[in-house]
Amino acid sequence: MVIGIEANHANKEHRTGVENYCWQIINNLKKQISSDTRVILYTQRPLLPGLVENMPINWEVKVLKWPFYKLWSQIRLSLEMFLNPPDIFFAPGQLIPFFCPKNTTVTIHDSAFLVNKKAYNFLGRFYLIWMNKRIIKCAKNILTPSEFTKKETLRLYPYLLPEKIFVTPLAYDKNFYHCLNLDERDVNILKKFDITKPFLIYLGRLEEKKNILGLIKAFSFFKKEVDAQLVLVGGPGVGFEKIEKEIEINPCRQDIILTGWLTEKETAQMLNQATVFVFPSFYEGFGLPMLEAFACGLPVIAAKGHSLEEIGKEATIYFDPNNIAEIKEKMKIFFADENRRLICKNSGLELVKNYSWEKTAINTAKILNGLQI
Repeated sequence: MVIGIEANHANKEHRTGVENYCWQIINNLKKQISSDTRVILYTQRPLLPGLVENMPINWEVKVLKWPFYKLWSQIRLSLEMFLNPPDIFFAPGQLIPFFCPKNTTVTIHDSAFLVNKKAYNFLGRFYLIWMNKRIIKCAKNILTPSEFTKKETLRLYPYLLPEKIFVTPLAYDKNFYHCLNLDERDVNILKKFDITKPFLIYLGRLEEKKNILGLIKAFSFFKKEVDAQLVLVGGPGVGFEKIEKEIEINPCRQDIILTGWLTEKETAQMLNQATVFVFPSFYEGFGLPMLEAFACGLPVIAAKGHSLEEIGKEATIYFDPNNIAEIKEKMKIFFADENRRLICKNSGLELVKNYSWEKTAINTAKILNGLQI
Protein backbone atom coordinates (compact mmCIF):
# COMPACT_ATOMS: atom_id res chain seq x y z
CA MET A 1 0.00 0.00 0.00
CA VAL A 2 1.15 3.53 -0.79
CA ILE A 3 0.18 6.60 1.27
CA GLY A 4 0.86 9.97 -0.28
CA ILE A 5 1.05 13.09 1.92
CA GLU A 6 1.05 16.73 0.78
CA ALA A 7 4.07 18.18 2.59
CA ASN A 8 4.26 21.61 0.98
CA HIS A 9 2.35 23.33 3.80
CA ALA A 10 4.74 21.87 6.37
CA ASN A 11 7.86 22.74 4.39
CA LYS A 12 8.14 26.34 5.60
CA GLU A 13 10.56 27.87 8.06
CA HIS A 14 8.15 30.56 9.32
CA ARG A 15 5.12 28.43 10.13
CA THR A 16 1.74 29.55 11.46
CA GLY A 17 -0.87 27.32 13.14
CA VAL A 18 -1.98 25.22 10.15
CA GLU A 19 1.59 24.86 8.92
CA ASN A 20 2.76 23.82 12.40
CA TYR A 21 0.06 21.16 12.45
CA CYS A 22 1.25 19.86 9.05
CA TRP A 23 4.86 19.79 10.30
CA GLN A 24 3.98 17.98 13.52
CA ILE A 25 1.57 15.46 12.02
CA ILE A 26 4.09 14.41 9.36
CA ASN A 27 6.92 14.02 11.87
CA ASN A 28 4.75 12.07 14.29
CA LEU A 29 3.24 9.83 11.62
CA LYS A 30 6.79 8.58 10.99
CA LYS A 31 6.42 6.57 14.21
CA GLN A 32 2.86 5.36 13.57
CA ILE A 33 2.69 4.11 9.96
CA SER A 34 3.84 0.49 9.64
CA SER A 35 7.12 -0.32 7.90
CA ASP A 36 5.38 -2.39 5.22
CA THR A 37 3.56 0.73 3.96
CA ARG A 38 5.29 2.95 1.43
CA VAL A 39 4.90 6.68 2.19
CA ILE A 40 5.55 9.48 -0.30
CA LEU A 41 5.86 13.12 0.72
CA TYR A 42 5.05 15.56 -2.08
CA THR A 43 6.70 18.98 -2.00
CA GLN A 44 7.57 21.83 -4.34
CA ARG A 45 11.09 22.24 -2.93
CA PRO A 46 13.55 20.00 -1.06
CA LEU A 47 12.40 19.40 2.50
CA LEU A 48 13.77 21.38 5.43
CA PRO A 49 16.14 19.47 7.75
CA GLY A 50 13.51 19.07 10.47
CA LEU A 51 11.26 17.13 8.10
CA VAL A 52 14.01 15.02 6.58
CA GLU A 53 15.53 13.80 9.85
CA ASN A 54 14.42 10.46 11.28
CA MET A 55 12.90 9.53 7.93
CA PRO A 56 11.93 5.81 7.99
CA ILE A 57 13.35 3.64 5.21
CA ASN A 58 9.87 3.09 3.78
CA TRP A 59 9.37 6.86 3.37
CA GLU A 60 10.51 8.90 0.37
CA VAL A 61 10.27 12.46 -0.92
CA LYS A 62 9.06 13.51 -4.35
CA VAL A 63 10.08 17.05 -5.22
CA LEU A 64 7.59 18.20 -7.85
CA LYS A 65 9.25 21.27 -9.32
CA TRP A 66 7.07 24.19 -10.34
CA PRO A 67 8.45 27.58 -11.44
CA PHE A 68 5.63 29.70 -10.01
CA TYR A 69 4.63 30.60 -6.46
CA LYS A 70 0.93 29.84 -6.99
CA LEU A 71 -1.03 26.87 -8.33
CA TRP A 72 1.51 24.17 -7.47
CA SER A 73 -1.16 21.96 -5.92
CA GLN A 74 -3.78 22.54 -8.59
CA ILE A 75 -1.49 21.91 -11.57
CA ARG A 76 1.79 20.17 -10.67
CA LEU A 77 0.51 18.02 -7.80
CA SER A 78 -2.66 17.28 -9.80
CA LEU A 79 -0.55 15.97 -12.65
CA GLU A 80 1.30 13.66 -10.25
CA MET A 81 -1.99 12.41 -8.79
CA PHE A 82 -3.29 11.75 -12.32
CA LEU A 83 -0.20 9.90 -13.53
CA ASN A 84 0.94 8.15 -10.33
CA PRO A 85 -1.88 8.16 -7.76
CA PRO A 86 -1.14 6.68 -4.31
CA ASP A 87 -3.62 4.25 -2.77
CA ILE A 88 -4.35 6.79 -0.03
CA PHE A 89 -3.81 10.53 -0.17
CA PHE A 90 -3.63 12.75 2.92
CA ALA A 91 -3.92 16.55 2.66
CA PRO A 92 -3.30 18.07 6.13
CA GLY A 93 -3.39 21.70 4.94
CA GLN A 94 -7.10 22.02 3.94
CA LEU A 95 -6.21 21.93 0.27
CA ILE A 96 -6.52 19.19 -2.35
CA PRO A 97 -5.31 19.00 -5.96
CA PHE A 98 -7.86 19.16 -8.77
CA PHE A 99 -7.21 15.46 -9.44
CA CYS A 100 -7.03 13.41 -6.26
CA PRO A 101 -7.45 9.70 -5.45
CA LYS A 102 -10.86 8.42 -4.34
CA ASN A 103 -9.35 7.47 -0.98
CA THR A 104 -8.46 10.99 0.13
CA THR A 105 -8.41 12.30 3.71
CA VAL A 106 -8.35 16.06 4.31
CA THR A 107 -8.08 18.20 7.43
CA ILE A 108 -10.53 21.13 7.62
CA HIS A 109 -9.09 23.52 10.21
CA ASP A 110 -11.89 26.08 10.18
CA SER A 111 -14.43 27.85 7.96
CA ALA A 112 -13.73 31.41 9.09
CA PHE A 113 -13.89 32.66 5.48
CA LEU A 114 -17.61 31.81 5.42
CA VAL A 115 -18.33 33.40 8.81
CA ASN A 116 -16.04 36.44 8.94
CA LYS A 117 -16.24 37.53 5.31
CA LYS A 118 -14.72 41.00 5.67
CA ALA A 119 -11.45 39.58 7.01
CA TYR A 120 -10.50 38.10 3.63
CA ASN A 121 -9.72 39.65 0.27
CA PHE A 122 -12.13 38.77 -2.53
CA LEU A 123 -9.92 36.38 -4.50
CA GLY A 124 -8.61 34.61 -1.40
CA ARG A 125 -12.10 34.07 -0.04
CA PHE A 126 -13.42 32.91 -3.43
CA TYR A 127 -10.62 30.34 -3.69
CA LEU A 128 -11.22 29.04 -0.16
CA ILE A 129 -14.97 28.69 -0.78
CA TRP A 130 -14.29 26.76 -3.98
CA MET A 131 -11.66 24.60 -2.29
CA ASN A 132 -13.92 23.67 0.63
CA LYS A 133 -16.67 22.63 -1.77
CA ARG A 134 -14.14 20.42 -3.57
CA ILE A 135 -13.06 18.90 -0.25
CA ILE A 136 -16.65 18.18 0.81
CA LYS A 137 -17.35 16.57 -2.56
CA CYS A 138 -14.14 14.57 -3.03
CA ALA A 139 -12.82 13.57 0.40
CA LYS A 140 -13.55 10.10 1.73
CA ASN A 141 -12.69 11.25 5.28
CA ILE A 142 -12.50 14.71 6.82
CA LEU A 143 -10.52 15.49 9.98
CA THR A 144 -11.30 18.48 12.18
CA PRO A 145 -9.28 19.73 15.18
CA SER A 146 -12.32 20.29 17.41
CA GLU A 147 -15.96 19.34 17.92
CA PHE A 148 -16.76 22.99 17.20
CA THR A 149 -15.23 22.78 13.72
CA LYS A 150 -17.01 19.48 13.07
CA LYS A 151 -20.37 21.03 13.98
CA GLU A 152 -19.59 24.14 11.91
CA THR A 153 -18.71 22.00 8.89
CA LEU A 154 -21.98 20.08 9.19
CA ARG A 155 -23.91 23.32 9.65
CA LEU A 156 -22.38 24.93 6.58
CA TYR A 157 -22.62 21.77 4.47
CA PRO A 158 -25.79 20.03 5.73
CA TYR A 159 -25.67 17.39 2.99
CA LEU A 160 -22.35 16.07 4.35
CA LEU A 161 -22.57 12.72 6.16
CA PRO A 162 -21.52 13.11 9.84
CA GLU A 163 -19.78 9.71 9.81
CA LYS A 164 -17.23 11.10 7.33
CA ILE A 165 -15.88 13.57 9.92
CA PHE A 166 -13.41 12.63 12.67
CA VAL A 167 -12.17 14.93 15.43
CA THR A 168 -8.40 14.74 15.94
CA PRO A 169 -7.39 17.51 18.40
CA LEU A 170 -4.09 19.31 17.94
CA ALA A 171 -1.30 19.47 20.51
CA TYR A 172 1.87 21.39 21.38
CA ASP A 173 5.60 20.71 21.07
CA LYS A 174 6.75 19.61 24.53
CA ASN A 175 10.38 20.09 23.50
CA PHE A 176 9.83 23.85 23.52
CA TYR A 177 6.66 24.66 25.42
CA HIS A 178 7.07 23.90 29.13
CA CYS A 179 7.68 25.80 32.34
CA LEU A 180 11.19 27.19 32.70
CA ASN A 181 12.98 27.71 35.98
CA LEU A 182 14.13 31.23 36.76
CA ASP A 183 17.71 30.39 35.82
CA GLU A 184 16.51 29.02 32.45
CA ARG A 185 14.72 32.21 31.47
CA ASP A 186 16.57 34.38 28.97
CA VAL A 187 16.05 38.04 29.82
CA ASN A 188 18.01 39.02 26.72
CA ILE A 189 14.94 38.47 24.56
CA LEU A 190 13.10 41.03 26.69
CA LYS A 191 15.97 43.47 26.28
CA LYS A 192 15.97 42.85 22.52
CA PHE A 193 12.42 44.20 22.24
CA ASP A 194 12.69 46.76 25.06
CA ILE A 195 10.22 44.95 27.30
CA THR A 196 10.72 46.59 30.69
CA LYS A 197 7.33 46.15 32.41
CA PRO A 198 4.92 43.32 33.25
CA PHE A 199 3.31 42.41 29.95
CA LEU A 200 0.31 40.85 28.29
CA ILE A 201 1.12 38.69 25.29
CA TYR A 202 -0.70 37.61 22.13
CA LEU A 203 0.59 34.90 19.80
CA GLY A 204 -0.61 34.41 16.23
CA ARG A 205 -0.90 36.14 12.90
CA LEU A 206 -1.54 39.88 13.15
CA GLU A 207 -4.71 40.27 11.14
CA GLU A 208 -8.19 41.71 11.34
CA LYS A 209 -10.04 38.42 11.99
CA LYS A 210 -7.88 37.82 15.07
CA ASN A 211 -9.38 41.00 16.59
CA ILE A 212 -6.02 42.68 17.08
CA LEU A 213 -7.66 46.08 16.63
CA GLY A 214 -10.02 45.31 19.51
CA LEU A 215 -7.14 44.11 21.65
CA ILE A 216 -5.17 47.32 21.06
CA LYS A 217 -8.19 49.49 21.87
CA ALA A 218 -8.88 47.51 25.05
CA PHE A 219 -5.22 47.82 26.04
CA SER A 220 -5.32 51.61 25.67
CA PHE A 221 -8.12 51.76 28.29
CA PHE A 222 -6.38 49.15 30.46
CA LYS A 223 -3.16 51.16 30.31
CA LYS A 224 -4.83 54.14 32.00
CA GLU A 225 -5.11 52.07 35.18
CA VAL A 226 -2.24 49.56 34.95
CA ASP A 227 1.36 50.26 33.92
CA ALA A 228 2.06 47.35 31.59
CA GLN A 229 3.07 46.51 28.03
CA LEU A 230 1.34 44.59 25.25
CA VAL A 231 3.52 42.23 23.20
CA LEU A 232 2.18 41.00 19.85
CA VAL A 233 4.10 37.97 18.55
CA GLY A 234 3.49 37.01 14.93
CA GLY A 235 3.76 38.03 11.30
CA PRO A 236 1.39 40.33 9.39
CA GLY A 237 -1.85 39.07 7.83
CA VAL A 238 -4.91 40.49 6.08
CA GLY A 239 -5.75 43.91 7.51
CA PHE A 240 -2.30 44.49 9.01
CA GLU A 241 -2.25 48.02 7.55
CA LYS A 242 -5.20 48.96 9.77
CA ILE A 243 -3.40 47.50 12.78
CA GLU A 244 -0.29 49.57 12.04
CA LYS A 245 -2.37 52.74 11.72
CA GLU A 246 -4.18 52.03 14.99
CA ILE A 247 -0.86 51.61 16.78
CA GLU A 248 0.53 54.82 15.25
CA ILE A 249 -2.33 56.95 16.61
CA ASN A 250 -2.62 55.10 19.92
CA PRO A 251 -1.43 57.10 22.96
CA CYS A 252 0.12 53.91 24.36
CA ARG A 253 2.07 53.10 21.20
CA GLN A 254 5.42 53.09 23.07
CA ASP A 255 4.16 50.17 25.14
CA ILE A 256 2.74 48.14 22.21
CA ILE A 257 5.53 45.91 20.94
CA LEU A 258 5.51 43.99 17.67
CA THR A 259 8.17 41.28 17.63
CA GLY A 260 7.41 39.80 14.22
CA TRP A 261 7.74 36.04 13.77
CA LEU A 262 9.78 34.29 16.48
CA THR A 263 11.27 30.82 16.67
CA GLU A 264 9.53 28.34 18.98
CA LYS A 265 12.40 28.64 21.45
CA GLU A 266 12.03 32.44 21.52
CA THR A 267 8.24 32.20 21.76
CA ALA A 268 8.46 29.83 24.71
CA GLN A 269 10.83 32.25 26.45
CA MET A 270 8.33 35.06 25.93
CA LEU A 271 5.41 32.99 27.24
CA ASN A 272 7.37 32.00 30.35
CA GLN A 273 8.07 35.63 31.22
CA ALA A 274 4.67 37.16 30.46
CA THR A 275 1.96 37.84 33.04
CA VAL A 276 -1.18 37.01 31.03
CA PHE A 277 -1.88 35.51 27.60
CA VAL A 278 -4.72 37.23 25.69
CA PHE A 279 -6.44 35.54 22.75
CA PRO A 280 -9.20 37.86 21.44
CA SER A 281 -9.88 36.17 18.07
CA PHE A 282 -13.33 36.45 16.49
CA TYR A 283 -13.15 32.88 15.20
CA GLU A 284 -10.85 29.90 15.80
CA GLY A 285 -11.09 26.30 14.66
CA PHE A 286 -8.93 25.15 17.56
CA GLY A 287 -6.67 27.74 19.21
CA LEU A 288 -3.23 26.13 19.32
CA PRO A 289 -1.51 29.14 21.01
CA MET A 290 -3.69 28.56 24.08
CA LEU A 291 -2.13 25.12 24.62
CA GLU A 292 1.35 26.58 24.19
CA ALA A 293 0.57 29.26 26.79
CA PHE A 294 -0.90 26.69 29.22
CA ALA A 295 2.17 24.47 28.82
CA CYS A 296 4.41 27.40 29.79
CA GLY A 297 2.37 27.98 32.95
CA LEU A 298 0.77 31.17 31.66
CA PRO A 299 -2.82 32.05 32.66
CA VAL A 300 -5.13 32.73 29.71
CA ILE A 301 -8.03 35.05 28.96
CA ALA A 302 -9.76 34.43 25.63
CA ALA A 303 -12.76 35.16 23.42
CA LYS A 304 -15.91 33.11 23.77
CA GLY A 305 -18.33 32.01 21.07
CA HIS A 306 -16.26 29.44 19.14
CA SER A 307 -13.72 26.66 19.75
CA LEU A 308 -11.70 28.35 22.50
CA GLU A 309 -14.21 27.45 25.21
CA GLU A 310 -13.97 23.81 24.15
CA ILE A 311 -10.18 23.86 24.29
CA GLY A 312 -9.61 26.12 27.31
CA LYS A 313 -12.46 24.73 29.46
CA GLU A 314 -12.38 25.92 33.08
CA ALA A 315 -8.69 26.91 32.88
CA THR A 316 -9.55 30.07 30.91
CA ILE A 317 -11.34 33.32 31.69
CA TYR A 318 -13.58 34.32 28.75
CA PHE A 319 -14.88 37.58 27.31
CA ASP A 320 -17.07 38.82 24.45
CA PRO A 321 -14.61 39.71 21.64
CA ASN A 322 -16.92 42.50 20.46
CA ASN A 323 -17.02 44.19 23.86
CA ILE A 324 -13.92 46.37 24.30
CA ALA A 325 -14.90 47.35 27.85
CA GLU A 326 -15.26 43.71 28.88
CA ILE A 327 -11.88 42.78 27.41
CA LYS A 328 -10.32 45.66 29.34
CA GLU A 329 -12.03 44.63 32.59
CA LYS A 330 -10.93 41.00 32.28
CA MET A 331 -7.37 42.19 31.68
CA LYS A 332 -7.52 44.43 34.73
CA ILE A 333 -9.10 41.86 37.09
CA PHE A 334 -6.78 39.09 35.98
CA PHE A 335 -3.66 41.25 36.08
CA ALA A 336 -4.37 42.38 39.64
CA ASP A 337 -5.44 39.02 41.10
CA GLU A 338 -2.35 36.87 41.58
CA ASN A 339 -4.31 34.10 43.30
CA ARG A 340 -6.72 33.83 40.39
CA ARG A 341 -3.82 33.68 37.95
CA LEU A 342 -2.25 30.88 39.99
CA ILE A 343 -5.48 28.87 39.95
CA CYS A 344 -5.80 29.24 36.17
CA LYS A 345 -2.11 28.44 35.71
CA ASN A 346 -2.44 25.15 37.60
CA SER A 347 -5.65 24.28 35.77
CA GLY A 348 -3.93 24.94 32.44
CA LEU A 349 -0.96 22.76 33.31
CA GLU A 350 -3.36 19.91 34.13
CA LEU A 351 -5.41 20.47 30.99
CA VAL A 352 -2.50 20.21 28.54
CA LYS A 353 -1.64 16.73 29.82
CA ASN A 354 -4.58 15.51 27.70
CA TYR A 355 -2.97 16.69 24.46
CA SER A 356 -0.05 15.18 22.56
CA TRP A 357 1.02 15.03 18.93
CA GLU A 358 1.63 11.31 19.39
CA LYS A 359 -2.06 10.80 20.21
CA THR A 360 -3.06 12.95 17.22
CA ALA A 361 -0.82 10.90 14.92
CA ILE A 362 -2.08 7.56 16.27
CA ASN A 363 -5.69 8.53 15.55
CA THR A 364 -4.78 9.96 12.14
CA ALA A 365 -2.94 6.77 11.15
CA LYS A 366 -5.99 4.69 12.14
CA ILE A 367 -8.25 6.82 9.93
CA LEU A 368 -5.85 6.61 6.98
CA ASN A 369 -5.88 2.83 7.33
CA GLY A 370 -9.68 2.73 7.43
CA LEU A 371 -9.97 2.02 11.16
CA GLN A 372 -12.27 3.72 13.66
CA ILE A 373 -10.91 5.89 16.46
